[in-house]
Amino acid sequence: MDSYVPGPTPSIRRPDPCWGAGRLVALINAVLAGVGGVYLTTGSVTITIVAAVMAVTVVALVLLAQH
Repeated sequence: MDSYVPGPTPSIRRPDPCWGAGRLVALINAVLAGVGGVYLTTGSVTITIVAAVMAVTVVALVLLAQH
């Protein structure tokens, strides 16, 4: 009779859900590039401000969804 009992299988480790510095900098750079592109394309300060507010809103939602 075999008395070997295997130990528990190791759990699959998920990547850390927190944002690293590199990802956060890339996200901020993308927002700045997008807002700058809106200003260069439209030339309108009002539309650029609206685009900036929307970009910050999207970033906030992305960061909240990660937690």
